[in-house]
Amino acid sequence: MTAEPSSSQYANVRPLHSVPEAEIDKVPPQDLEAEQSVLGAMLLSAEVIDDVVETMDPGDHYRPAHETIHRAILEMHAAGQPADPVTLARHLGQRGDLARIGGASYLHTLIQAVPTAANAEYYAEIVREVAERRRLIEAGTRLVQAASARDIDTQTLRAAVLEQITQFAAEPAEAETATLPAGPPNPLYDPHLGLIRPQRPGPIPHSDVFCGWVGDTVRELDPTTEADPVAVLVNLLSAAGAVIGRRPHLMVGNDRHPCLIWALTIGPTASGRKGSATSTARRVLAEAVPDFFGPEHTPRGLNSGEGLIEYVKDDDSDAPAPATLDKRLWVLESEYAVTMSRGRREGSSLPGVLRQAWDGDSLGSMVRDSLKATDPHIAILGHITPEEFRAKMQDSEMAGGTYNRFLPIFCHRNLILPGARGASPELIANLASGWRTVLADAARVEHVKFSNDAWDLYCQEVYPALSDDSAGGAIAQFTARAAPYVQRVAMVYALCDHTDTIAEPHMRAAWHLLNYARASAVHLLGNVSGDPKVNKLADAVRRAGPGGLAADQIRRLFKNTTRLERDRLAGELLDQPGYVRTRRQGKGRPTTVITYAG
Repeated sequence: MTAEPSSSQYANVRPLHSVPEAEIDKVPPQDLEAEQSVLGAMLLSAEVIDDVVETMDPGDHYRPAHETIHRAILEMHAAGQPADPVTLARHLGQRGDLARIGGASYLHTLIQAVPTAANAEYYAEIVREVAERRRLIEAGTRLVQAASARDIDTQTLRAAVLEQITQFAAEPAEAETATLPAGPPNPLYDPHLGLIRPQRPGPIPHSDVFCGWVGDTVRELDPTTEADPVAVLVNLLSAAGAVIGRRPHLMVGNDRHPCLIWALTIGPTASGRKGSATSTARRVLAEAVPDFFGPEHTPRGLNSGEGLIEYVKDDDSDAPAPATLDKRLWVLESEYAVTMSRGRREGSSLPGVLRQAWDGDSLGSMVRDSLKATDPHIAILGHITPEEFRAKMQDSEMAGGTYNRFLPIFCHRNLILPGARGASPELIANLASGWRTVLADAARVEHVKFSNDAWDLYCQEVYPALSDDSAGGAIAQFTARAAPYVQRVAMVYALCDHTDTIAEPHMRAAWHLLNYARASAVHLLGNVSGDPKVNKLADAVRRAGPGGLAADQIRRLFKNTTRLERDRLAGELLDQPGYVRTRRQGKGRPTTVITYAG
């Protein structure tokens, strides 16, 4: 394995939208020649890039590889860098995307495909037109499906229909402006024509978390499931780390950290779609490595520490069982509140064994001296409702160091897909083919390294931000392991990107995922810091809703405090995830307000 993927790494991955010739009439409207001509023109002449930007969006491409190339060209153009086949190949290679778009040779094919760069705007109009036709077809199909479903109330359905009609009637630029949220756009959560997305009550992850091959998989599966994309992402990362095994590791100080990611997906029973996220990720990976996804490696039921050790215990007999030789586990707990209750019983060995398992240490039982497990590799993913999470997550448990080994991931139903049948067998087979190669090669890596850019980002920005425990309180205790955890997550991102070197996008993705975990904890527990006054201000800002809390309202809230103290409280609150300072236009001068955007 090398830091820069070779062009043959994903040779076994078929084009996601390729279809047999006999079914060509079922293909949605598309014009691949026009798409190639747009990209070729952009590579030939930087002068036409602005014309293309004004005409079409990268998401208008039918082929995912073309969208990846288009966005990369725009990134280089915005940075003032020349975009030609040579420089673009290097840019894509550094991000781990070169192999997935067809290699450097395909970029030269794009140059040869364009008749003349002068017609770039015309080619872009063709691509945009067929993309709009696809979206209209998708919108009509989904509205028919929604209207036919009996489990959706008429009020929700009527709102969805009106939203679709409004978007149809608006000009494309107006519709786009109306639907863009604050912060970086995230197409997996933004409403689009043909996609009915329910209103989300909690935080939205940064788009950078959907990085590399893992992110590509989530994007391909998104239209096929109602599950939250970030929950599918975390399931993939956790399960992939378990499959990869114990050999790949990195050193954090003198501690050896394996590629183990533990997560709690937290969402309401009806609308959380926690199980859907797990089944979506599992379906792809089980197709890729079916031998792993059986009861020996994916058990359920964490009853006790001894019970967990039993799955991976040492067996010195002449004919050891397979599970005693391969000690990889991906433990799934659909009712993790029950597990938490068991761990709180007096004398329970479960919390101590869990701490050892997360560290990657050998396991042992004080009750049974003979029960030992050498070098296990155990990942855990649990499902829990917000109510159970709040009830069970007490300060004493967090201080004990067991549950700060889990990433709390808030999840919510992300699409309305009545009568959905899931991903097609062709899509699953295609994705599984790529994952099979990735996981097999990742398992052969030993020491994972950092690129210079990734290490600089970690040292200068990530570590100071994640190591700041000045706020105190329950949230700080819950995220106490964020600094080393971000390296673990970045390692799994890198291994899934077919490299043994953590690059800057992997570190940034991991950082944003840890920030999302913290925002999830804040949203669910409602305690933003150890300062009661800051918490009081946070509650008031949330109650104020989208209009926000103005300075005069903050002054009335804290009548007996100085302006300096109020500024301090506002500053500490703005350091917390989801709280932002904005300008609100009134009848007179604009007013500065604090809002909660989580």
